[in-house]
Amino acid sequence: MLPLHQYLQELCDKVCDDLARVHASEQDPGHQGLIFPPKRDFSIRISEQEAKLLFAHHLILDKRYLFSVETPTIETYQQKGTTPISARVDLTLYHPDRKPAVHVELKAHNCTVEAIRKDVEKLLRENTDGMWFHTLRTGDLTTLRALVSKFRSAFALLPECLRTNQRSFLFAFFALEQRVLHWHWMNLSGEGDANNIAVANTFSDDSPIYTWNQKQIPAELGNEQPAFARIVRTAAATGKGRREAFFVFIPTISTDSALHLSIRGGSYRLRQYDVNQPGKRPRAFSLPEHRTSEALRESHIVEYWIPVTPDDYAHNIDDEPAYWVARIQVINRRRNTAPRDAVGVAQISPP
Repeated sequence: MLPLHQYLQELCDKVCDDLARVHASEQDPGHQGLIFPPKRDFSIRISEQEAKLLFAHHLILDKRYLFSVETPTIETYQQKGTTPISARVDLTLYHPDRKPAVHVELKAHNCTVEAIRKDVEKLLRENTDGMWFHTLRTGDLTTLRALVSKFRSAFALLPECLRTNQRSFLFAFFALEQRVLHWHWMNLSGEGDANNIAVANTFSDDSPIYTWNQKQIPAELGNEQPAFARIVRTAAATGKGRREAFFVFIPTISTDSALHLSIRGGSYRLRQYDVNQPGKRPRAFSLPEHRTSEALRESHIVEYWIPVTPDDYAHNIDDEPAYWVARIQVINRRRNTAPRDAVGVAQISPP
């Protein structure tokens, strides 16, 4: 990976850490003093402006790249009116010779196709690598699928801009309530059909939940938990310790299908769903030879650990077996069609 691309990912991580910290408490500011401002109805306003300030803050601290905000474009655009004029890009990073290295566009919420199209057009036509950072209040499956559908529609309106592009673009969606960053690099080759495939793969029905990279931003030290964890906790079984859940592959139990693993502190339960009977409740069990979650981790019998998504937490693992069977079938397909060391979904080592 190019040093610039690596830095963009690091920058995204820092900004998401800060956004999550600001969102965690509506009363206390982040360490930069930044807050989400209250609106007239006492709710908070979330926009792309907070992310823009945080990107600028870290660029100033890091001192690795020159940058500008509201950068005038080289190309002209006729997005309104009858006369093409120069537009503006939210943020630009520069090489030492002051040539643009990366243009950054920022958006918030489930915006319109036209709002996406006009900023995608700028990224494609300005002849630099680019980054799209999108802030969402919540990143549930319905919201994400609606948003990626709009990206597909926006790209479909820009065939000439897309056809010969040879740049790389980082797309990052950050869900505040879930504290989850979804990110994916779209690399264009300058060949029309290949570029169309790259867009289709980036904004498929399964993205960004299943095919993009994901990072869970840790909760603050102390009792602060992400919103979805606070909701789940009220209905959780008794027990102490951190609550975690994964899809796991354990060949000694099942050679061809994932199991659901739930962990609470030192205890755990495996659940095996019957993919041929999606309405049947799962078999729940633990392994007598591995009595604790730590013993299970250290046994190395788990081949893959794939974290469940924030959207999964809304579905009861015993009372909604059809939902979990569908999820497991997706995981199974990706595992069976991918190389052994690349499942195609977020894969982590034993936590």
